[in-house]
Amino acid sequence: VSRTCLLVLALCGTNTVFAEDAGSAASEGRELYVSQQCWQCHGYEGQGGAAVRIAPTLYPFEVFAERVRRTNLMPAYSPKVLSDDELRKIYDFVRSIPKPPAVDEIPELRTIGTRGQETFLTMVARRRTE
Repeated sequence: VSRTCLLVLALCGTNTVFAEDAGSAASEGRELYVSQQCWQCHGYEGQGGAAVRIAPTLYPFEVFAERVRRTNLMPAYSPKVLSDDELRKIYDFVRSIPKPPAVDEIPELRTIGTRGQETFLTMVARRRTE
């Protein structure tokens, strides 16, 4: 076996380990996201709800950490409550969430927009006549 083949095999194996590590960190991050109750305000997929959308995040880890550690919009999580390692895993989870498709790319939702608007306008018209 040539040195080039060995190098290629070694590099492929290394990439696989990195991918597994990233997946593992995201999986552990999801567990922490749920156990730390992040989902109650940010939704199970970080889509927002009672609080802002946090996924997919474009923030580097340092900015994400700053917003979690020092904030006036939500309870701040000190390193005593959430370690830097745990926070990094939550960040990895949030980073792993793909961007959702646009509404017009979801067949089931294409017609709801039009029907929903018609229903809303009908309700408004009825209330004005009552």
